[in-house]
Amino acid sequence: MYWDGGRHVTITYADLAGAIDVAAKRLAAFGLKKGDAVGIMSSNRPQWVVADLAVLALGGIVVPIYNTLHPDQVKYIINDSGMRMLFVGDAGLFAGIAGIRSECDGLEEVIFLDDWGIRFGRTDAASKSGWARGRDSWPEMEATDVATIVYTSGTTGEPKGVILTHANIVSNARALIERHGISRGDSILSYLPLSHMLERTCGHYSFLFAGAAIAYAESRATIIRDLASVRPTVLIAVPRVLEKAYIAARARIEHGSRIKRCFVLRTIAVLNERANRLYRGESVPAWLRARSWVYDVLIASRFRKIAGGRVRLMVSGGAPLDRQIAKTLRVLGFGVVEGYGLTETSPVVTCGCTEDYRLGTVGKPLTGVEVRITDDGEILVRGPNVMKGYLNKPDETAMVLGGDGWLHTGDLGELDDDGNLVVTGRIKELIVTSYGKNIVPTPVEDRIMRSPYVSQAIILGDNRKAIVALIVPDREEVERYAGEHDVTWSSYESLLEHYAIRKLMSCEVERANEHSASYERVTKFALLSDQFSQENGLLTPTMKIRRKAVAETYRDRIELLYEELEGKDAH
Repeated sequence: MYWDGGRHVTITYADLAGAIDVAAKRLAAFGLKKGDAVGIMSSNRPQWVVADLAVLALGGIVVPIYNTLHPDQVKYIINDSGMRMLFVGDAGLFAGIAGIRSECDGLEEVIFLDDWGIRFGRTDAASKSGWARGRDSWPEMEATDVATIVYTSGTTGEPKGVILTHANIVSNARALIERHGISRGDSILSYLPLSHMLERTCGHYSFLFAGAAIAYAESRATIIRDLASVRPTVLIAVPRVLEKAYIAARARIEHGSRIKRCFVLRTIAVLNERANRLYRGESVPAWLRARSWVYDVLIASRFRKIAGGRVRLMVSGGAPLDRQIAKTLRVLGFGVVEGYGLTETSPVVTCGCTEDYRLGTVGKPLTGVEVRITDDGEILVRGPNVMKGYLNKPDETAMVLGGDGWLHTGDLGELDDDGNLVVTGRIKELIVTSYGKNIVPTPVEDRIMRSPYVSQAIILGDNRKAIVALIVPDREEVERYAGEHDVTWSSYESLLEHYAIRKLMSCEVERANEHSASYERVTKFALLSDQFSQENGLLTPTMKIRRKAVAETYRDRIELLYEELEGKDAH
């Protein structure tokens, strides 16, 4: 399903198959051969799917490109992959490619998706018979043939092209169907970028293999409306999306009437008590079952209606989800679980299931996948989903992929007594203070970002004696607070330096520090007026902070914080 002119348009599997056949025939006429690389640079839409599957049908290799990348990064991917053709999704992207095309020697065709003539449900019997005959000329495929080359976000250095085979992706998709019981009765709202393997394997191939329904959100801004319209049974999300929704809901409750606030808090308390008893294997008394039913029907069901009222499974991946948020979502009936994976593993390694999920973990390995923890805590992965290697980078491949098939993930973790994986951080992101203390930054940053007044946060302190933070406030919330407390300001930058706002943020940081070890406590912080974004080079396309880039951009601010700290200590 997709939006067109304010209404949902439905595509059948027969319509999709017909459109793929027509597109494959046209690609063959262009001279596309088995092993040729074809790029797709577009937002999520049915035409993305058609282009993807048509290229794969002819034995081509799909190279997805984020439509938010800088032209220099796009040029690198085109040249490194040896791309012959490129699909683009809109006129702006088409114009952008025109600006670098002279520097892309191997790129022969740039195809504007809207001019490609992909249509659904407008085919006759004669055309269909022609498509069937056309399939006779499709090349034979092997499971070990390369299906796609996906470029990593590149938080450090240049992007690496991850080579994934058909077997890699199919094994992962089938294991996900088995783990979560995906069937023809399921549906999903697709809004995370198809250029990322999380959405492509989990929300695209898995659902097509299962015969389920996929609905494409009109835009990120319309997700809430689209959820209510589509009423999906499965939702894939990244933690920051869930955290922002949670913070927004909490703010509405706190600023609502006292009666509403009491009802919501009581609902969560009662449902949480039931969940705790079930978690401990205890029986639930009749009075608690009755109260839980009443609060679920009257209050919790209203929260579920925001997501359409039918979500049975909500999978969070890409980064750790705050434990309090995860538990609140579960007691409200959302069936949230966490998963873990990498582009190099197609992408899923482990994932919880609603029946035996353990909070704070990312679940057990999928069928056929092995996980091992080294003596120094690194997570190793082996299985049919592990990549073939990095394109044109044999040394980098050898560094992470041994001859025994074990992939060195660069992530730190441990396995609990039930075999669930707990991810504790990244080896490269580990902060080692001058006192020799090891600090995993993500949990500390997450505690700071629980504040409704904080949008983004990063801590620093490698080879330093103390931890400092760069904080990007939530501008709307900070300005609302200033208005409610009669704070006047001439500019947003001056507002962030106002005593009242500094005191507010200091209290929020201290609240986060209460749950940190002494050596993890943030001692000084700076407030930044500009968001970390892809446009300024401080966020990857998967919304991860480029830590080195942030440290370099704000080097003077960071040094000033440590100078202030030294002065304070001297005083």
